Amino acid sequence: MPLNMSRPALIKTFALTAVLAPLWAGTALAWTGDDVAKRLQALLKEQMVELTFSKAETNGSNVILHDAKAQIALPKPASDETEEAKQDDKDNAPVNLGTITLSNISDAADDVYLIEKASFDDVKIVEDNSVFTTSDIRFNNVRLTKDPKTDLIGRLQYAESFQIGAISVTVQSKPVFELKGVHFAQEPFSKEKASNYSWGIEALNIDLEEVDRIDQEKKKKEAAEFQKSVEEAAKAAEEAAEEAAAGAEATTETTEPATADAAPADKAGATADADSNTDIATDDTDDTDEMAEDSDLGDDLAETSGDMDMAAIRALGLEKINLTMDAKGSWSPYSGQYTVDQMTVSGKNIGTYSYKLAMGGYNLKFIKAVQDLLTSVMEDGGDNTAMQVAAVGMLQNLSISNMEMRYDDANFFGKVLDYQAKERGVTREELVQEMKDQLQISVDYFEKEPVVVDAAKAAGEYLDAPKSISIKIQPENPVTFGILTAVGMAEPKKLWSVLGVKVEANK
Repeated sequence: MPLNMSRPALIKTFALTAVLAPLWAGTALAWTGDDVAKRLQALLKEQMVELTFSKAETNGSNVILHDAKAQIALPKPASDETEEAKQDDKDNAPVNLGTITLSNISDAADDVYLIEKASFDDVKIVEDNSVFTTSDIRFNNVRLTKDPKTDLIGRLQYAESFQIGAISVTVQSKPVFELKGVHFAQEPFSKEKASNYSWGIEALNIDLEEVDRIDQEKKKKEAAEFQKSVEEAAKAAEEAAEEAAAGAEATTETTEPATADAAPADKAGATADADSNTDIATDDTDDTDEMAEDSDLGDDLAETSGDMDMAAIRALGLEKINLTMDAKGSWSPYSGQYTVDQMTVSGKNIGTYSYKLAMGGYNLKFIKAVQDLLTSVMEDGGDNTAMQVAAVGMLQNLSISNMEMRYDDANFFGKVLDYQAKERGVTREELVQEMKDQLQISVDYFEKEPVVVDAAKAAGEYLDAPKSISIKIQPENPVTFGILTAVGMAEPKKLWSVLGVKVEANK
């Protein structure tokens, strides 16, 4: 400001600055921390997640949510809710998320708040000998609309990408579950073209051998506690029996002998009283012996209460599961075209499963119907029959153009055949022949439809030498689920032909 500015000019400048200052402030920070937090809560509620926190602190263009907790928004309990459902309610305890930091918040058109990054504190929950941890969880380019209930696109794409560094569970310092390198990204939706997406999991590791060891150890501990309680009860019963016997003996000694002049009935009564006390002591002793025998139940309990069939798991080589996953495709919620260009799941000692899909009808109308149905369930529990009818009605407009599934074996299916044959007491060749006979029955049922005959032949080749098998669905024209339902009810034997099913083995 020039030093020689006149007093009137100075006053005018100050007045103008006073008027413009709120406008600048409004332009730079039109939102408040509470507004942002409430919008985030509303958005997550639409995703069936309830978020709570103790305070929303604003720090420049950032908002920090302290003591954040989240839990699944379960449907309202019905009056006749089962015990299992009530237990689910109890198990659905809030998860402590710590601090959530919303960074570089800005305003966008249509009253939208943009968050460059939403990051979560690393979590570590210790319970008994178990430790649950998460690390490096964040969402990028989050959009918070004013009302997620009415902004369907805002609900569908509230973040352009997210990632999870790792989620792990260790028990007694040994890892039993680990999820690493989860990522998802999708281009902004556009009416002009489908938006590409991709997702993947770097590693999913589960140690079933360790899980079983821990489970058996826990059961043995419970069995030992059970056996100890039985032994204590047996000891208490034995002591009670000894006290009863001692009391009976004392009563016999202090009772005056019946005289010769006494009535026969009096003599008999005195003798009966003494005998009855002796019988009580004898009965208690018998009960003690039975309880002592029952004390071996603890070991039986530990041996027979396994939840997993580890014999089968070991036979199939699944003691340690190691998987990787990745997928890519495109989707336009405006046109309803949805594709899975490639999805792959690979597992050590298991093989590789791949999947492709092209379908239509997956549009905003369908999504809204699904979400309205979920809202109905959440608000009043929903009527099962009505929900099923509504779900079937929604599926009628979905269509399928192409679907491919392929499995490349890593000597896994051979192990399945060997195990099943051993369980049934037959050879692998006999089991395979039995399965081929079942395939022939299916061929006869479908009146030797060419596509069914070819499929059965390919399946038989795979059973003889399991290397790879693929199933392709390629109808001449996109076919809706409504048509498939009608064909399935009127002419079920024509379904395979309508879908254009093709099965190939070892190619």
